[in-house]
Amino acid sequence: MSSRLHNGNDVYEKAEEYWSRASQDVNGMLGRFEKLHTPDITVSKRFIESLKKRNLFGSYDYALDCGAGIGRVTKHLLMPLFKKVDMEDLVEELIVSSDQYIGPDPRIGEKFIEGIQTFAPPERRYDLIWIQWVSGHLVDEDLVAFFKRCVKGLKPGGCIVLKDNVTRTDKRLFDDDDHSWTRTEPELMEAFAGAELEMVVKTVQTGFPKEIY
Repeated sequence: MSSRLHNGNDVYEKAEEYWSRASQDVNGMLGRFEKLHTPDITVSKRFIESLKKRNLFGSYDYALDCGAGIGRVTKHLLMPLFKKVDMEDLVEELIVSSDQYIGPDPRIGEKFIEGIQTFAPPERRYDLIWIQWVSGHLVDEDLVAFFKRCVKGLKPGGCIVLKDNVTRTDKRLFDDDDHSWTRTEPELMEAFAGAELEMVVKTVQTGFPKEIY
């Protein structure tokens, strides 16, 4: 991967500041692109169902939502499918807001308040670990290390899903607002390889405006 141009700790602190200021609603979680919510959830649900049909994870028992925020993906994607869902997010205010956004529900498991640069999922717990629009906040070595910890969090036969933007060029981009990278697809493949992960299924999100990566 390309050399690191930003100090990891500095980037993480500024990203936390950005998300701490975000509005605690769907529009805030989607960076003021609330219109992406419905096509996002629709395509993601179809993707998970296709994984299950291919027997790429064992059961709909337990899932983990990484970078969960107020619980948009938890509520609309994972809870309708899985018996139990854990949530992880760096920003405590967002996790607290999930209580109101989701409401009391026995399908909600643990809520972890920690950044994915250090978060270690409980070992051998999850059928599926969902990582959406959060991996770009990690520097390269921390991304590989996070994937390795996620592997330990899977049940035998479990599956990791990464849903994220990729650039249309051969160079990554850095967003000075939310302090995240948009990587190239080969860079993501290299991160997977570094964690000894194999990509088994890939698809492209449809129904988004052309200006969205």
